Amino acid sequence: MPLGSAESFESAAPIVVLLDSLPIRELFGEPAECRLDFFCTPQENMARDWQRTLECLRSPDTPPLLRLYGWKPWAVSLGMYQSAALLNEERCRERGIAIVQRPTGGRALLHAEELTYAVVVRLSSERTPRQIYRLVHERIAQALEGLCGVRLELAPAPPLVERPPAAVCFSSSARMELLASGRKLVGSAQRIIGNVLLQHGSILLGDAHVLLAELVELPDEAAREHLRRQLRERSTSLAQLCSRPISWWECALAVWESFCGVPVPGTC
Repeated sequence: MPLGSAESFESAAPIVVLLDSLPIRELFGEPAECRLDFFCTPQENMARDWQRTLECLRSPDTPPLLRLYGWKPWAVSLGMYQSAALLNEERCRERGIAIVQRPTGGRALLHAEELTYAVVVRLSSERTPRQIYRLVHERIAQALEGLCGVRLELAPAPPLVERPPAAVCFSSSARMELLASGRKLVGSAQRIIGNVLLQHGSILLGDAHVLLAELVELPDEAAREHLRRQLRERSTSLAQLCSRPISWWECALAVWESFCGVPVPGTC
């Protein structure tokens, strides 16, 4: 199965279950809806994450959410404070790549050969944004280490004096993002509204994210080559770490089980 292929899941119905396992309780503090949504359009993906965030804010009866999904077509998502002027829209159109705004912060990201996760959590004194960020990445690390047998680590805090933040995700790392030998494998972003937190992020399966260097507006070819080099040198993928292709489905199964403590329904 190709790394970022949606064709095998064209007719697949979402897998949705309400779980109350120990791992779910540890992360969410209550039963959570766990969804495997397969491949959705960029607009659907961002709307579904944000809609559940608002529903949890409005009603205590709405369960929190774990959602795993892919993108069809591939898309560049921009952080909520970024402008579409960052991108060359003609280049995106030529390659069939959509553009969408995320409801979270962070930097521009090409959703291509990856698995995307989202969690919607009600915050409390026991569940702070930093604790959720760490716990989510620890769960993902557990899943990916099981796939590849490679040790992953959380990125340290950046130095106090550092160059300005990059506009492109995976060209640099933020605190507590997941690294393998110092290279970024998972990038995440958060947004808090009231007492509800949305966190979603990208787990790189292959190297297609490097194509983002061809899509951003840059002054010249030297700047474009510099960004290509940054993306190659500062990021990695499961295909690189495992020395074999890791399909979207294989990664989704591992991540689901790490978060939920049980396999995806119907896969045993």
